[in-house]
Amino acid sequence: MAVRLPDPRRSYAVLIGSGTYASARLPNLPAVAGNLTGLARALTDPALGAFPRDRCIVVPDPADSAAACRTLREYAARAEDTLLVYWAGHALPGPRDELYLGVGGTDPAELPASALAIGRVREAMLGSPAAHRILLLDSCIAGRAEPVGDVAAALPGQLTTEGTDILVSAPPDTPSLFPPDNAYTAFTGALIGLMRNGVPDGPEFLTLATIYSELLYVLASRCLPRPRQFGTGAAGQLALGRNPAYDRGRQRVVPRPARRPPSPRAARWRTLLAAVAVVFALGACVSLAGVTGPAGSVRVSSINPAFLETADQISSFPATFNVGVSPAAVLSPATRSRAISLIISRLDRQLAARHLGGRKIGLVQLLTPATISGIAPSERAARLVLDSVPQRDPIFASAASQSFWIGSGDYFIFHIYFSA
Repeated sequence: MAVRLPDPRRSYAVLIGSGTYASARLPNLPAVAGNLTGLARALTDPALGAFPRDRCIVVPDPADSAAACRTLREYAARAEDTLLVYWAGHALPGPRDELYLGVGGTDPAELPASALAIGRVREAMLGSPAAHRILLLDSCIAGRAEPVGDVAAALPGQLTTEGTDILVSAPPDTPSLFPPDNAYTAFTGALIGLMRNGVPDGPEFLTLATIYSELLYVLASRCLPRPRQFGTGAAGQLALGRNPAYDRGRQRVVPRPARRPPSPRAARWRTLLAAVAVVFALGACVSLAGVTGPAGSVRVSSINPAFLETADQISSFPATFNVGVSPAAVLSPATRSRAISLIISRLDRQLAARHLGGRKIGLVQLLTPATISGIAPSERAARLVLDSVPQRDPIFASAASQSFWIGSGDYFIFHIYFSA
């Protein structure tokens, strides 16, 4: 089946968020209100084309679980093509290791009566006639200090239904991030940024599979909790919106083949030196050795002090740009000038297309592909680009920079943070 958007006449999105709680044991989450507003705008943006405004139902701060469940069941029953359910707020482990979603009147001491069991959400979605059902859950397990490993193990079974795709903000035994001063939570902010910015060099439509892959990458590269995905119902063929960064006329720079491969002895020494470099790098940085991408690649990142120095002066979420130029093209003297020129022109063009060209850039993160044995050349390619871009393009002249290594790919990925 071809990738497509939801049928606007036969689909509903139900966005529910609890940010205000009566119980002193559950801190308020002001960012949840921003989540609902920002996500609703992204889903109903006519340029992105996912849901009409009258088909996006927003339920802020439901007073009790019964009210939330009634609304969910009502629109689940109406949806025929696509049902999208989003929930943001506290989640709590309850009896029999079931997960409960908190509402305004939830008291951790009065479970299960005061919260909505995830099983009731599952039943409402299972009872929907919609051909495609999607659940986005931005919650962390809160309100109890003891280990929640049993809940974590049971969560996939509690959520998964036939023909339903689920995307959760973090592993069940890992807290999601709800920064008190940010407009959005970490997961939903990244999702909104992805839908607004798009995926340069990506597909025309943002399927759930594409969204999950990009969110995993963006959140992990920023040392944030990694999302999880369950199910395969709609991920491959249903999109939540058009990709605003889709480029029909993209081109790639292909480097000339190397004249002579390195000797086995030189290759062994280079591998050894690269491994030593990794040991030193990981000793002085935050590492993400457990991040696995779609192709099973391990990604390792390092945090440069420049990020920490500018973190309080930049916006919370970066604009992301993929440029289809291989690091080998930058490393080769024969293609370097053209490759860097193409990188700059692509960045300028994409910034202008998103109306970001006039904003001051505070930090540029550059991610380049590298296996363990290829980190040294990857670092050289990144440094050549980071040194050249500020010299050739004045909008980058005062920006701090840092580089990351990723496990596979043949392109550069830029995360650009703008000054607040």
